[in-house]
Amino acid sequence: MSCNASLTGSCSSSLYVPKRLHTLQETASLFHVSPNLVNRTADGYVIAVNCSCLTGHNEYVWHMDYTVQRGDTWDVVSSKFGSFVVEMPEKTLTASQVVTLDILCGCTGGGVQVITYSIQPGDTLFTVCSHFGADVEQTARLNSIENPELIITGDIVFIPAPDSSAREVSNVRNRIILGATVAATAVVILNISILLWVFYFKRKGRNQSDEVSCCSTFLLCNTRCKQDTIPIFNPDRSTVFSYHEVCNATNNFNASQKIGQGAYGSVYLGQLKGTEVAIKQMKNTKSKEFLAELNILCKVHHTNLIELIGYAAGGDSLFLVYEYAHNGALSDHLHSPIMKGYASLSLARRVQIALDAAKGLEYIHMYTKPFYVHRDIKTSNILLDSNFRAKIADFGLVKLLECSPEIEAATSKIVGTFGYLAPE
Repeated sequence: MSCNASLTGSCSSSLYVPKRLHTLQETASLFHVSPNLVNRTADGYVIAVNCSCLTGHNEYVWHMDYTVQRGDTWDVVSSKFGSFVVEMPEKTLTASQVVTLDILCGCTGGGVQVITYSIQPGDTLFTVCSHFGADVEQTARLNSIENPELIITGDIVFIPAPDSSAREVSNVRNRIILGATVAATAVVILNISILLWVFYFKRKGRNQSDEVSCCSTFLLCNTRCKQDTIPIFNPDRSTVFSYHEVCNATNNFNASQKIGQGAYGSVYLGQLKGTEVAIKQMKNTKSKEFLAELNILCKVHHTNLIELIGYAAGGDSLFLVYEYAHNGALSDHLHSPIMKGYASLSLARRVQIALDAAKGLEYIHMYTKPFYVHRDIKTSNILLDSNFRAKIADFGLVKLLECSPEIEAATSKIVGTFGYLAPE
């Protein structure tokens, strides 16, 4: 992308690097940036950089120092950095020499953020734009591509993020999406309101002995959590893992494996018995929330509720092992998705996600005995599987309604974490 310093001297830009190259931590180290500037995507990493149009340069670049390794050639160095390096064959590379690399990036005069991308085998301009939620025609214009069918593996293209220019063209579509989302949310709230009304009148006819009999009993673990496993009554289909197993699964909870941070603990991507899983690590002081999740997820199984695989304890921590939701949290797809490597959700997909979440809530409200209220519904607690089907997660604040002598308090007290949808 040719640069003009008088129009745009510098800007915030991004580079896309395939995941097969490195872990998140290794990628941040290689590019000499903070891990906070690297976002994990489904199949790679998006790295935030400061792109500049410097004197003597015809293209926008980002400078970084690199220590030459034994056996490095310009081709080898370029491949390490996603093929974005401006090669300078006239310069000889000597091992241990520190050279300044020019990394290609992009800026636009309209303030649209750009992702630098190297065409991979099998890519078409349409599939690349679909992956990032970008407009094909706008991308073709930005890269001066006359025939979108003629792109070659290794070509560098600049992908514009869908922003104000795209929104001007699709205002009507956005209003439809917003209306559908609001309507779906209203349906969820209406369902909750009706259920609470039903619960109130059911409670009138119940005697106290029924309330006591429905409550589940758990054997609490010692707060020191010295054992590798936790004795819990009626664990149903969950598996007890050893502390050693969860440590090995997450490479000793390496920062590169971390995929989320919640109010009650950190979540890591792991491998257990050849299966990708999500492992939540909680302090043993959070035993109440730990047992709340274990209680409901050991008993309740539904396609729109995250599946609990097992649990473990050790090292002053408690662990819950869940199925892995490959497309992360719904919040990542709604707030700056392009920076996280996701395309904007279509209208049909948004409606389907809202319906999935409503079905999950309906199930725990109406079809379980006893009934439950989640009390912390928000977009970060709605996860998406590989097919973008929604699964409700994080049951640490769940309330057992039939057993509680204070149903009104259970559903109206402010207990959720920031951003939650109140039951009323």
